[in-house]
Amino acid sequence: MMKNIENNEKIAFCITCMNRLKHIQQTLEKNIHDNYLKDKVEFVLLDYNSQDGLEEWVLNNMQKYIDEGILVYYKTTEPAHYLRSHSRNMAFRLANATILCNLDADNYLGKGFAAFMLHEFSKQDGIFYTNNCLVRDTFGRISVRIEDFISIRGYNEALHGYGYEDGDFQNRLVITGLKPICFNEPEFYHCIKHTYCERISEESMSKNLSEIFITYINPYTSGFLLLNKDNTFEQYTLVNNTQLNVLVETSNIFDCFYDDKSRTILLGDIEKGTWHEDNNMLYINKNSINYQVEKKMTAFNIADTVFYRVKGDEHRAVIITLLNDAINYKEACKQISEQSLINPDGFGKGIVYKNFDLSKKIILS
Repeated sequence: MMKNIENNEKIAFCITCMNRLKHIQQTLEKNIHDNYLKDKVEFVLLDYNSQDGLEEWVLNNMQKYIDEGILVYYKTTEPAHYLRSHSRNMAFRLANATILCNLDADNYLGKGFAAFMLHEFSKQDGIFYTNNCLVRDTFGRISVRIEDFISIRGYNEALHGYGYEDGDFQNRLVITGLKPICFNEPEFYHCIKHTYCERISEESMSKNLSEIFITYINPYTSGFLLLNKDNTFEQYTLVNNTQLNVLVETSNIFDCFYDDKSRTILLGDIEKGTWHEDNNMLYINKNSINYQVEKKMTAFNIADTVFYRVKGDEHRAVIITLLNDAINYKEACKQISEQSLINPDGFGKGIVYKNFDLSKKIILS
């Protein structure tokens, strides 16, 4: 069904931010200037308990946009870690628009992106818009009607850490019958490049990590042993199907989201146990067997498996990203195959404060 472009459509760009002030300082005002349409555009900035001065910067530098109504600032003081799905659900629920678009703090929208989205959604129903999967840092740029967001019960809050929350969100929209459409204009794909360490710095797995060790099983399969600061450990096995099936042809750019053959996947179950250290030794308890390892060793043998210590924060961050993505993909596929209700206890719940007014709580229940 065609629609008249002169209608009551409004788009909200929903930004969630935990300790990304340096990105917001570069992108927010430019995005507002490049997409200023009176009464048609809203920027929702959710301060997800940042500790880097975000609130003070917004108060001192962005008040004019708040007064004009194009920017709305919300803050929650509850989260200890950055939860991607939960934060996005909160921001989407706080928006006052017919079309919702997730906007990562490091993304530049480009001139006219808002007008383009409003025009496209005015032309037809049954669609959502997304990136073309070629620029990693724009994967989260998804535009969807508010009723479709609500109908699939938001982003899946059972998925934790970095990875696949966007793919799962899109997949569930497709399952309802919506058609995904890509925006392809180069102007809409600019973003601030940053390291993997920055990408996952506020994630729970990253913050709890003490050491990572790797074992090589075959050219496509590796095992990972993670020692956590709370004296637990997890052992994972990943299979890189992208390399294993390198000759498999596909014409669907979304296969990287939905098809095992185009992904790195988690093999088997996650093994868990405990560990502790004493003087120069590590003691790892696996399947009720204690293994002793010298802390200074870069390689050691546990249960006939040789593990090598992973050095370098960026290397460790890449591994955490791969693990989180594979874990979330497996959980999302399980929920869909079992037809589980997504977010059965609700989504985007919490307490926020609007535009620095701490006297009034907004309770999202």
